Amino acid sequence: MLSHETTSGRVLAYCHDGVGIGHLSRTLSICERIGKEYPFSTFLVATGTPYFSLFGSLPRVDHLKLPAMVKTNGRAYGSKYLGLSIGQLIQCRSALLADMMRHYCPDVLLIDKAPLGVCRELVPAIRWLKENRPAAKVVFGMRDIEDSPEATIEQWSRDDVPEMLATYFDEIWVYGTREVFDPVQQYGLSAELDAKIHFTGYVTPDSPPAHPSNRIEDDDIVVTVGGGTDGECVLRTYLSETASRVAKLGLRSTIIGGPDLPQDVANGLRNQAAQMDGVEWLDFDPCIGRRIRNAKLVVSMGGYNTMCQVARSGTRALIVPRIRPRREQFMRAELWSKRGAVEVVDPDRLTPTFLANHVLAMLDQPYMGSKPDLDFNGLNRISDRFADFWKTEKLCATAVRL
Repeated sequence: MLSHETTSGRVLAYCHDGVGIGHLSRTLSICERIGKEYPFSTFLVATGTPYFSLFGSLPRVDHLKLPAMVKTNGRAYGSKYLGLSIGQLIQCRSALLADMMRHYCPDVLLIDKAPLGVCRELVPAIRWLKENRPAAKVVFGMRDIEDSPEATIEQWSRDDVPEMLATYFDEIWVYGTREVFDPVQQYGLSAELDAKIHFTGYVTPDSPPAHPSNRIEDDDIVVTVGGGTDGECVLRTYLSETASRVAKLGLRSTIIGGPDLPQDVANGLRNQAAQMDGVEWLDFDPCIGRRIRNAKLVVSMGGYNTMCQVARSGTRALIVPRIRPRREQFMRAELWSKRGAVEVVDPDRLTPTFLANHVLAMLDQPYMGSKPDLDFNGLNRISDRFADFWKTEKLCATAVRL
């Protein structure tokens, strides 16, 4: 049983929100799993994303809506809606986070992607928590790859990230495996930080049970660019030639633009798709994991969540990873391609004809389906960590769906 003298079961999950929906999706997957296995737990997700409602509601999960941010020139941030200066925006968000920390008093602070928050906005809240609730756990959850070693070391050094991790954080969860990519070695982390690291394996949502009301027709080809923030090139290139050529083979394409695809771009591509045979356009699909599992082929950018869903399902995939301003997608896609999980196209070589030829060549090759040697037990191991935090056992064991 939960020891109420030591914990109230409260989790504050800070979710990076500058680009796309991947961080939010991963955070909510963790909340959903922990909520099922430890039903006394409650979750407050702090995020500025305007897309929280797209994921539906989960029991005992609420969210603190921060003023939304947007990437302004690849790496810098600005206000998405309010017209505030970046300084004003960060002050506002930081004050909200610190105030909520004092009132909610979480037992676990789980920080996704940016350990100190965007532009260090979380630092006052982190310091308050450790000074006033020293038993609370502060956890940094990071994708296996953040960026190239050079860029990551430079950024973390500039922001004093290693020092903060050593001083204020109890654990570092790496959502991957040391065998595929070792951030300790690649990012030059100290032995002190290495001792705090738990490699969870890759984190991908639990598959929802099949239900007649949400049955999805099998797609031949699924084209997805995650949140869609910078997905225009892949979508436009696919519609330019590949879609019509595969339609002539009697194959249908489902294209998912993503909620963060710029509105004028989305309108133009949606209209183009509507005039084509064998093409369906969706702005967003909460059941994209099932579509990926049922597809003959996935054409996608190299976002962490999509890559995990593709590899876990054993679906054949062609990845066109982002290489600017960060090389995280390209690095992961290259490593996974060596393990037979995906095929990779250099985005600098991407043309309508090149993509169409590559897609048709893949479809022409026999494919029996294979699952690469990758560890997708991330949610299980995260649940184990919460068992330690809560000093209790899981309500029930959750089967791993590989």
